[in-house]
Amino acid sequence: MKIRSIVLVGLLALLVFAIALFPASLAWKSVSSMASGLPVKVERVGGTIWNGFFVGKLNNPVLRGPVVVSWDLKGLRLLMGEANVGLSLEGQAYRLSGSGHWGLWGKGVADLNGDVQAHMLNQSLRQFDVSAQGVLKIEDLSINLSGKKITKANGQISWSGGSVTAAGRGASDPIMYPAVNGLVSEVDGNLLLAVTETQSKAPLGELGLLPEKNLGSVKVLQRVLTLAGMDSGGDDDKVLINMQQPLPF
Repeated sequence: MKIRSIVLVGLLALLVFAIALFPASLAWKSVSSMASGLPVKVERVGGTIWNGFFVGKLNNPVLRGPVVVSWDLKGLRLLMGEANVGLSLEGQAYRLSGSGHWGLWGKGVADLNGDVQAHMLNQSLRQFDVSAQGVLKIEDLSINLSGKKITKANGQISWSGGSVTAAGRGASDPIMYPAVNGLVSEVDGNLLLAVTETQSKAPLGELGLLPEKNLGSVKVLQRVLTLAGMDSGGDDDKVLINMQQPLPF
């Protein structure tokens, strides 16, 4: 090998190590002025741009509070044209870990696991005059979006069960619901969450994400009323609610 080639390889290796070991705090200082619109106030940054963390506070009214985010950039995937980052997100009412990716084959998350306090969803449920307690558990959730189609979706999202306040029932008279399980899948390019009662496996409804139409869908069966101790007055498999709404993003 010629001296020139050896020097070139050495310089490239030095460049790679310099990038890999470059302090994340210095990188953040150089771009922080452009990040004023982010929904998080970064208070401390550590590690490197390849493998590091930051501590901050979210300004979102639903996710308000301290948060710790750590990342681990996958170098091999980057060479293949895909940015793949191992992520860990932890706050007062949630704890999630997995990986996120963006590249030639789409974008999404993989192997996402963790738990979220159900009350964090109450702002979204308010339009239905519903609020809930309990814990949502996310297991091995993987979703990939390519263009405007879901190309991959699997995993589970379960709810521990607990008290639910609905229209006509005050906080002093909540409904006690049993645990439910949700199975994530891809159907015709859409994301589907099929919800069942954990013990009986009986269907309760479906939640959908239709990216091509920019719509979200909700279907609720009459069995939901039966589980709440209400008189459903007939077939539990009858559709009680079936609606679609534009996505807020």
